[in-house]
Amino acid sequence: MDKTKGSAQGLTWYKTYFDAPEGNNPVAIRMTGMGKGMIWVNGKSIGRHWMSFLSPLGEPTQSEYHIPRSFIKPTQNLLVVLEEQPGKPKHIEILTVNRDTICSFITEYHPPNVKSWARQDSVFRPVLDVIRSSADIKCPDNKKVVAVEFASFGDPPAGSCGTYVLGKCNSPVSKEVVEQHCLGKSSCSVPIDRNLFFKNTTDGCPGIKKTLAFQVKCDI
Repeated sequence: MDKTKGSAQGLTWYKTYFDAPEGNNPVAIRMTGMGKGMIWVNGKSIGRHWMSFLSPLGEPTQSEYHIPRSFIKPTQNLLVVLEEQPGKPKHIEILTVNRDTICSFITEYHPPNVKSWARQDSVFRPVLDVIRSSADIKCPDNKKVVAVEFASFGDPPAGSCGTYVLGKCNSPVSKEVVEQHCLGKSSCSVPIDRNLFFKNTTDGCPGIKKTLAFQVKCDI
């Protein structure tokens, strides 16, 4: 990647060229090694990247950014990055996204899904199907869930979608519960319900707020 220093200390411009990935799957840019800044492809803004903003797990809150295929030519696509912090652009990757692997990550802190709003005593209040929060997923292109590749209900797992690793305390029937709700369906909803995940077993960490994380594979 070519490098040009900006007028302000800490601002650096990078540019390079890349060819369009093969196939029709969505394209993304993975900003590994970078800190904070902006991204352009062929003069069109992809948005701001902020890899140095970390989640409570110590991981970037977002590492991949969507590049619409309509922005991309078959060859010689100009990638420009403005970096506000020290970065290592050699680690940046252009990749395609597998839409057949879907993940959900939700905690007991999340509010339930709002169906609509209703006015009561001059105050707008949410109308809920159920009071309990749930994790909802939907397979693309009318495909169905054929496998539950990961499931955890307990403390937050390490990693991210595709690289989840079980935490130290979770329900031993997490995968079984998700399979019961999702296998063979094009969409499903898994409630965050301790009674469901600890129906016939003991909650080893009752004092912590629970996280439900799972990864499924969709296919025809």
